[in-house]
Amino acid sequence: MIRLEEVTKVYPDGTEAVRGVTLQVAKGEFCVLLGPSGCGKTTTLKMINRLIPLSSGRITVDGVDIYKVDPNDLRRGIGYAIQEIGLFPHMTVGENIATVPRLLRWPKERIRRRVEELLELVGLVPPEEFSKKYPAELSGGQRQRVGVARALGADPPILLMDEPFGAIDPITRERLQDEFLRIQAEIKKTIVFVTHDINEAVKLGDRIALMREGRLVQYATPAELLAHPKDGFVRDFVGADRTLKALRLLRVREVMEEKPPTVEASKPLAEARERLERLGVNFLPVVDREGRFLGWLNRTNLRPEGRVAEVMTPYSVLATPDTPLNEALSLMFESAVGNLAVVDGEGRLRGLLTFRRLHEVLRESYREEGQG
Repeated sequence: MIRLEEVTKVYPDGTEAVRGVTLQVAKGEFCVLLGPSGCGKTTTLKMINRLIPLSSGRITVDGVDIYKVDPNDLRRGIGYAIQEIGLFPHMTVGENIATVPRLLRWPKERIRRRVEELLELVGLVPPEEFSKKYPAELSGGQRQRVGVARALGADPPILLMDEPFGAIDPITRERLQDEFLRIQAEIKKTIVFVTHDINEAVKLGDRIALMREGRLVQYATPAELLAHPKDGFVRDFVGADRTLKALRLLRVREVMEEKPPTVEASKPLAEARERLERLGVNFLPVVDREGRFLGWLNRTNLRPEGRVAEVMTPYSVLATPDTPLNEALSLMFESAVGNLAVVDGEGRLRGLLTFRRLHEVLRESYREEGQG
């Protein structure tokens, strides 16, 4: 656990970078320090591992004052990843990742195993190939993955990350965020993460500390921050579309219609027409005999004879029960019928997401926001 108590940083020229910040990050929690440029978030982060000395206040890690610990010992127990990555260009990927384990005098075989394990964890496979490469041979996204792996080198319980995904293109950034969420679900580190991007904060954080001019304005879960902004600054910072941002917090499984009516691809069209008319719908999901989703049957494509498989429209997009609702909304616009099929890992239909259901969710969110 990390605890900051009335932490303040004043520079010699009188600049107050951080003013009386108090917050607590529980073990295994992902805390995001969020705010505009110059608000003190990076300074706060760097005071945790003593890269910047604090002027007053107190910081403890697991109840121990960080100023009662040798700074080198402190930093070896805290992983650190930054936007510029900071890989040593003259060292291979494997040597970069092994930096802290070597300082800790780990045996060579243990270091080799750890490097391979981390390369697999961050998706750089085969590890024996990537470990021999130099940073210049990697893409920006790959170098960022190596930076994360190096921060995790000695398996520290705490990870500090200063805008680690800020210098890469939006598509790679989104993919790395997804990867990092997967990694965090597996390793459960205590993380303090700096960003100026509200969307990134909402997606990644368990709790968000929004700062302004060195002060902590609101410390809350993403859902609480979006639904109940403390003041005008918070409301403006999270944006007028905060209800849409909140869709990131919901998963398709929470709002999908389970066990929707379907039609088998092998059924006669006459039977399918009867089913469409009985249900009063224009579309039906088409499945095979094992319940795997194949596509859509559109009432306008029906003809007097034949089988469903002959006239169905193959699917173009799919969702899983764990797809975030904001991503599902984008997929729905790409769907041939507007509705979105939800399938499991084996392709079996598990549910249906419709614009009608999504409208109900949004309407309820707006109602709660108005009450807040």
